[in-house]
Amino acid sequence: PLDTYHIYRIKADPSTGLRAGGSGLVQVTKGKTNNMNACWLPDGGIAFLSDLKPAFAYCWNTTSPILYRCDANGENMVRLSANYLNDFTPSVMDDGRILYSRWEYVDRPAIPIQSLWTISQDGTGLAGYFGNRVLSPATFMEAREIPGTGKVLCVLTSHNGPCRGGIGIIDRAKGANTQTAITKLTPEIR
Repeated sequence: PLDTYHIYRIKADPSTGLRAGGSGLVQVTKGKTNNMNACWLPDGGIAFLSDLKPAFAYCWNTTSPILYRCDANGENMVRLSANYLNDFTPSVMDDGRILYSRWEYVDRPAIPIQSLWTISQDGTGLAGYFGNRVLSPATFMEAREIPGTGKVLCVLTSHNGPCRGGIGIIDRAKGANTQTAITKLTPEIR
């Protein structure tokens, strides 16, 4: 359907002709569900968000995509997350775990505390990574491990609206729930 998002892959080679970009565009996911925010896994698979599991945000009329994985060709789709609300922006850490943002209401208010979590590529080993009690910022998005440092670079953003905000580094060695672990690289941005 034209009104759903899907994952595509394309070669990084420059193309010729009228189209800019690479060649060999291939649609990986298909169907009536939304599939987005993909990242390559070390085993050649793809981690991504999908709303294949029917769920909706409590306060809005939108679906709540959660973490899945599939083979590079889109086959063998497996749900990794048991979350009932949104997961966000997965990436792979040096040790192979998937780092992602997670929205939930377990022991917390509705708006702040959309913290960072990790999970193994097979869906085991779910663990809170950072911010499960941090009130500001409300959400950590687009988190990426800085190779070889044990630190994470991310967008420090709000709960709703466009996912934009300051850029920060999280040093979990200073604590998994402490403001002092967050260094704002762009203090001029709220």
